[in-house]
Amino acid sequence: MSKTKKIITALCLMGLGAGALWGTQVVMHETGTPEFCVSCHSMSHPQQEWEGSSHFANAKGIRAECADCHVPQEGWHYVKAKFIALKDIWYEMQGKLDSKEKYEEHRAEMAQRVWNDMKATDSETCRSCHSFDAMELSAQTKLAKQTHIDAKANGQTCIDCHKGIVHFLPEVHADQTTAKSGAPKGGMITENTTLYATEMVKAQGAKGGEVRLMPFAEVTEWQAQGDQIHGTLHGWQQVGAESVVYLDLGKRITVALVDEDARSNAQVLQTKHDDVTDSEWKEVTFAVNVAKEKMSSDLTALNQYGNHLNQTNCSGCHAAIGADHYTANQWIGVVNSMKDRTSMTKDEVRAVTIYLQRNAKDMKAK
Repeated sequence: MSKTKKIITALCLMGLGAGALWGTQVVMHETGTPEFCVSCHSMSHPQQEWEGSSHFANAKGIRAECADCHVPQEGWHYVKAKFIALKDIWYEMQGKLDSKEKYEEHRAEMAQRVWNDMKATDSETCRSCHSFDAMELSAQTKLAKQTHIDAKANGQTCIDCHKGIVHFLPEVHADQTTAKSGAPKGGMITENTTLYATEMVKAQGAKGGEVRLMPFAEVTEWQAQGDQIHGTLHGWQQVGAESVVYLDLGKRITVALVDEDARSNAQVLQTKHDDVTDSEWKEVTFAVNVAKEKMSSDLTALNQYGNHLNQTNCSGCHAAIGADHYTANQWIGVVNSMKDRTSMTKDEVRAVTIYLQRNAKDMKAK
């Protein structure tokens, strides 16, 4: 081949390569527009949700389009997202999501996949607009300010908290929730074991007064008499605030609330100074009578219930936080700051708080 032909061939190959690269870039760009995304019938559902969100219309006139959130703009993650998106075209051809009912059936699966991808990329697409460093924390609410400070310190990423801000969160069907998250039934009692209150329950002091047991409250040295359990409640009281009985010295894990008559009948085992709270604490026991149907030997079932409440209700905004992430006393403020964002009842809030406290990082396994 002559030198001239070689040059022409090389130029042609270079031209073809450049054309291929240009064509690929055009295809990549055009398939990232909202018009292309919503051209599939199944995308009309998330389109309506997006158009009703603050990411579509807001006071500042800033709009985040489909690719801004769902397609990382640089590197391997960009190419990967484009190739994975081919499955969506295939699903459209197969009619996998050709009705509102089918879309709702797969909503949780699709949402979780997107959340996992965002978590894996450290919420790269969110950070293309939002930045911890650019936040004016003084202009935020007290809760938002503290949450962002904690998130930055703990290496959390945007999607840990900000789920469901554009598209609706997956619905948890009522029948599934009831079946999976119902509190353990009382009456599951085995001889020679510690008994645990399955919910908040009124008990009577054997010598008078009312003792209101909290979920997980432990009763030992017990005897069953008919439909009643007669046993011993052990705990700690802070001097000057004896109406509350706690699980351990300096740990504000509520075991019971006692009235004045019951307090006067407490047996004091010892008094000890706690350096952390800089106060005196009394180790005490109470003789109590409580309904047998409200007690159980099955601590495993109680822990599973507490864990389920945490995983189900505390993951709507962020990944569920493990019990050993905070200390027992810290968990009180954490749960109180977030409980209003959930649909938990007061009893459920009480149960999940005590579960998290009992399994906190500064507690021995309970």
